[in-house]
Amino acid sequence: NLLAARGEGGPWIVTHLDVFPPYEHPQPFAARVEGEELVGRGAVDTKGQIAALLWALERSTGPVQVALVVDEEQLGRGSEALEVPPGVVGAVVLEPTGLRIAPAEAGSLGLSVLVAGKAAHGTMPWRGTSAVDLAFALYERLLSAHFTSHSHPLFERGGWVNLGRIHGGYDTMVVPTRCELEMDVGFAPGLSAEGVAEEVHEALAEAEAVQITDAWDPWETPPGAEILARLEEAVRAAGLSLRHWGMPSWTDAANLVRKGVEAVVFGAGDLAVAHTWREALPLAQLHSLAQVLSVFLDTDC
Repeated sequence: NLLAARGEGGPWIVTHLDVFPPYEHPQPFAARVEGEELVGRGAVDTKGQIAALLWALERSTGPVQVALVVDEEQLGRGSEALEVPPGVVGAVVLEPTGLRIAPAEAGSLGLSVLVAGKAAHGTMPWRGTSAVDLAFALYERLLSAHFTSHSHPLFERGGWVNLGRIHGGYDTMVVPTRCELEMDVGFAPGLSAEGVAEEVHEALAEAEAVQITDAWDPWETPPGAEILARLEEAVRAAGLSLRHWGMPSWTDAANLVRKGVEAVVFGAGDLAVAHTWREALPLAQLHSLAQVLSVFLDTDC
């Protein structure tokens, strides 16, 4: 972690230094400007946010605490290890929100599921039980669980499931006896990780094994919070329209909230393009973020 302070107290600005793994990214280590966009792995998540913060720090004088942390894309150990600076009025976690203020964040469950079947010759599949077929049936059942119909005014979806990885079978000439699924389950405030976990186990009761690899409750900062009001004032002062949003992804703010810090998530760019092979950040939004942060850091609490 890289920590810095100017004066005492003030807002706590937190974002992460690590970048999503390159996997099959065609140009993982080359950034470029195409038209009106900055394109490159990590452009919005969160190298652009850091650039805007550095620009704003140079052009402001108010007290501020800064933490650039590691490991956000994996286990969140960077923000977990932070100690809350004395006197901070709250935290702004820089992540792509399209310049919308996110005073709420979804909860999540990580799932690892093993489904078992019964082998048979591939030309007589009716004599066996396909683990792959059963896995898809259980996945469809999970999509019909009650939490997926949950709603919240700040979130596009109140509950969702992403099947991120599936592996099963050996050969077309044998009915698959094993299928492994890895899923991420998200849910807006109003639900708990414990309650959603109960629904998950009920929907996947026919699986051989269901392991919850990660569990986080959602959080929501109250409307009257000082850090929220201060950021809203800065957005207006920078000439931007004031919009609110629910952050569907886990961020380091979750660890800060666990430490008792009121937090909001804010930043430039579209979250949907993060982790993709064409991660792009509109330059106009980058400039607007820098201006908002500059005003924000000089606004009295």
